[in-house]
Amino acid sequence: MAQHFGISNTTVRVYEEIGLIPQPTRTKSGYRIYTNEHVAYYACIRIMLSGFSLTKIAKILTPVINKDIDTALWLANKAQADLQQEKIISQKMMENLFERIDKSQNSITQLLTVTEMSKLTGVPATTIRYWDKVGLLTAMRQTENNYRIFTIADIKKVHVIYAIKFASFASSKRYSVNIIRQQLDNFDYDNKEQIEKLAQDFYRYLDNLNRNQIKSIAALYHLCQQVEADIFEPLIGI
Repeated sequence: MAQHFGISNTTVRVYEEIGLIPQPTRTKSGYRIYTNEHVAYYACIRIMLSGFSLTKIAKILTPVINKDIDTALWLANKAQADLQQEKIISQKMMENLFERIDKSQNSITQLLTVTEMSKLTGVPATTIRYWDKVGLLTAMRQTENNYRIFTIADIKKVHVIYAIKFASFASSKRYSVNIIRQQLDNFDYDNKEQIEKLAQDFYRYLDNLNRNQIKSIAALYHLCQQVEADIFEPLIGI
């Protein structure tokens, strides 16, 4: 199995341990016995990895293993809906970045809580708190309750951090706080060409992810058809 899919023996076992495939039977000596059914699951998983994380794949395939096909397909559908929402948010972000910062808005009277920042930007409040914790954002603190508060200008910064994070994926760079911090320090909010480049990278990432998710869902549907018919395609050499 490992040789056929070009993965390690450890990976084969990990997929089983996290519930990506039906439990295989074992010989008296403890060796796993894989069938064409397991081959079908592994083939599907290898394709789905281009569009989903292992955690998401496990969540989708668990109902497939339990023969609850429609639940699995609805979960995949939700992932596509979430990605569509991601694109809508990103378009609003880019529109905001192309607008010049109005310095007069950044007054001490224009203050936003984490919750308000989350609603305005579409970025989860937990993510905003984390970015503040690691120094990507610099929140002020309310004296009476020590809550984080931000200015209107911080909205653009949140958008830039968000865009840089995903644009790095499009460039096949590993995401890290240090990479984002470095690019953030060199980012010119008034440089239209730099913003356009960031937007292009960001949209390329979303477009590629959309294609990969659609390809993944096609593989999932093919697996579901085999599961429902209880007929699994044999692969030569397995």
